[in-house]
Amino acid sequence: MELSEGSLRDVCVVVGIRKSLISSVVLLSLQCQDSKVELDLLKELLTVSEGGRAEYLLSREKPEYDEKRDFVAWGYVISKKEVESSGPSPQEKIQKLIISLWGYVVMIESRERINEYFNVMDKVYFKLKPLSSETSATTG
Repeated sequence: MELSEGSLRDVCVVVGIRKSLISSVVLLSLQCQDSKVELDLLKELLTVSEGGRAEYLLSREKPEYDEKRDFVAWGYVISKKEVESSGPSPQEKIQKLIISLWGYVVMIESRERINEYFNVMDKVYFKLKPLSSETSATTG
């Protein structure tokens, strides 16, 4: 995971794409090197496949992107939380950032100090870039 003032980046595996209760929306689960991401997204905007690799970037600055390949949206940090881990070390804290991309929600969890880099109501850009050769996915 790369952390710097105003940006957060990590490489992930798409571990789940499932249908939402909302028609034409899918729920993505990403397991990353130093974080975990859950997000909901319009099915037509899906650029990754289950089992595929992807990189996400959360940034205060508009990132460079490939219009035909990457998903990029902007929104606001709506919540920052710190919770106890449910793993083998319950005293360990997990930090959570929740971002609203105009109704679609992104939740990033990490043991890293991600909450120090963003404030509630910061305008942010979320970029999801597929790293595998596939650029689209199906949900079955």
